[in-house]
Amino acid sequence: MPSQPLQTLKIRLRDIDEVLAARDAICLPGAGRPAKRRGAAVVAGGTVLLAALFEGYIEALYEVAVDLLYAAQPAADRTKLKEFTSEKNNNANVHQVNTLFFYLGIPWAMSHPSVHWQKCTNASVRGRLAAISKARNKLAHGGIHAVTKPMLKSWRDFIGRLAEKLDVVAADHIEEQTGNRPW
Repeated sequence: MPSQPLQTLKIRLRDIDEVLAARDAICLPGAGRPAKRRGAAVVAGGTVLLAALFEGYIEALYEVAVDLLYAAQPAADRTKLKEFTSEKNNNANVHQVNTLFFYLGIPWAMSHPSVHWQKCTNASVRGRLAAISKARNKLAHGGIHAVTKPMLKSWRDFIGRLAEKLDVVAADHIEEQTGNRPW
């Protein structure tokens, strides 16, 4: 069973499907290059949204894990920890994900042996997340980054799979530390 943050992410990834459909409504399949530029802003917005959805998932997963792993600590202490960690995350790039997971006792989570799948090595997982983060940063801060519809769709699917892997990494660690499978 997936965590609540993963269940929420899966629902929110439908927003990216809606962005992709909106792009198709603006620029019908088979349109030439000039017409395709008309849908570029929609795809760029979808890229920023996708990065934000993943960031929200990582932060929510981290906060649930903090409450489970450190349940013996006062709630105020756990809240303060979250205030100075997940609430200051700003982007779910490889470094930020690793940093948050460090606080959970999972060093270098993005290099964890189970964070890969068929045709996607661990190094390529980190590279793809870095590419999404780079695109998000450029687009969100007024820069230009060419993102295509197929690229956004591929990234959407990638984020869904990566979140599933990180969900298991967190669940395994929580179970190892507490003796209980959290989800």
